[in-house]
Amino acid sequence: MKKFFFITCAILSITAGAIAFKFSDQELFLRITNALELFGSVFREVTLHYVDPVDPMTFVNDGTKSMLSSLDPYSEILDDSGEDDMELLSSNTYTGFGMVIGVIDDMLTIMEVYPGYSADKNGLKPGDRISHVDSVFVLYDTTNIIRSFSRGSVGGSVNVSIIRPGKTDTIHATLTREIIRVKSIGITGMVNDSIGYIAIERFSAGTKDEVKRALAAFRRENPSFSGLILDLRGNPGGLLESAVDVCDLFVPMKSTIVVTKGRNVEEEREYVSQYQPQEPNLPLAILIDGESASASEVVAGAIQDLDRGIILGSRSFGKGLVQTVMSLPGNKSLKLTTARYYTPSGRCIQKLPTYTETKEVEGKEVQFKTAHGRPVTSRHGIAPDTILESGAYSELLTMFNEEQLLFRFVSEYCANIDTLGKDWKATDKEIKKLQQWLGKQTDLPLPEPFSLLEKSDIIAQKNGYSSAFVKQLRDLRNASKKDILKGLNAVKPQVLKKLTLLIQARYRSSKEMIPLLFGNDYLVQKTAMILSGKQYKSLLSPR
Repeated sequence: MKKFFFITCAILSITAGAIAFKFSDQELFLRITNALELFGSVFREVTLHYVDPVDPMTFVNDGTKSMLSSLDPYSEILDDSGEDDMELLSSNTYTGFGMVIGVIDDMLTIMEVYPGYSADKNGLKPGDRISHVDSVFVLYDTTNIIRSFSRGSVGGSVNVSIIRPGKTDTIHATLTREIIRVKSIGITGMVNDSIGYIAIERFSAGTKDEVKRALAAFRRENPSFSGLILDLRGNPGGLLESAVDVCDLFVPMKSTIVVTKGRNVEEEREYVSQYQPQEPNLPLAILIDGESASASEVVAGAIQDLDRGIILGSRSFGKGLVQTVMSLPGNKSLKLTTARYYTPSGRCIQKLPTYTETKEVEGKEVQFKTAHGRPVTSRHGIAPDTILESGAYSELLTMFNEEQLLFRFVSEYCANIDTLGKDWKATDKEIKKLQQWLGKQTDLPLPEPFSLLEKSDIIAQKNGYSSAFVKQLRDLRNASKKDILKGLNAVKPQVLKKLTLLIQARYRSSKEMIPLLFGNDYLVQKTAMILSGKQYKSLLSPR
């Protein structure tokens, strides 16, 4: 699991006071009344008579969190920060300093800096640790505290103190609040003379227009443009309406894109394409992976079920539960799961075990048919038409990604380098420096099977094993760490590519990085070959 996050959710508008209960259901209302009476009695007795003082609001907050967590992973109480995230999705703007903050090693860390805004103008860089904002020590706090400083009037300023890995002196800067405009698409460009590429990072209000402009530019600037890769890898979702709008660009008008089904049949809603497509016949490939979720899966499922394009990569996350946001007292909101997503063929996107109103239930894989009769299954997200993996699976590489080890190393590596040649590539020299850096990390995690050795010597000692045996376990654990460092050689090509991209990205604009990114992405290169050859039509043919 990544240690930083960007909150996105599908938002459906609801009418005030809409309640999914039938007023004729007297038994249900009786049960609600009895339950509220019991809850109120417990609350009153605890807050008045518990042995230690209990803060009523904290008690209620903890109780509601527990209740909602028993429903599904996505229903929750939102405070003002949650409303900020929804505003970002609906307007593509927010008030801030132009940087993305995450948590690495339990410390507030700058993950990304947007060019042209205050953080960039003041020389802040990815990997910087934020120790103080004004006089408040925030290094080990959560990202929520940063919101209280970034929110406010445009033009207001705060003083920040920065710890930069690889530097001994603290860096001081004054950041000014600005209106930050965020694009929902990332890298765009031509992979080769005929295949275009668009990466959608999130589905927000302006996504359709951004994709339309990119498509128009491909047509205008590349006469041989004849295929498109839509990259949804790592896209956590966003606005459902935005996902439907993007499908509008490719599928026939009046096509079913997605159906949401809730508690009552009368609340079922079908989302249908409203316009003539901009690109009705353009060969299309969608790239997905295990972090493609929600609105991303709606797009992939619709394109697959309508036989409008091919889906490549690996199986998606399987987040097919729809959340509705409802206002609550005290400037809070309730994000509640009220429906499920179903693709045009009838597949439920939600991974199994799925969630009923009361419990998790296992389910069997069910087969459906696309518009042209291709078999597709419903069990866990969207399965690709062809699985494409970028390199062999490695526990070591997985650990590097999950712990952000390469990101941390690159932050220190680049701290004292002002410029870098455009043709620079990581070599064995960087591998050796990485090994040395990893060897100095006292908290270096161990992948399986070495993780089983963590604290094994301490456990053995507490259980009365001999000192000789305890020493053997300790020696084995220490030796395993050294062996892991040697194991870098087995995945050296992948690590060198990753280091080259991460280090070059610290000195290059997004546009300058495009050729390098395409050239080092196996999935993009393989997908471009499929779109240009006979395999594309073969994958879309009924089997």
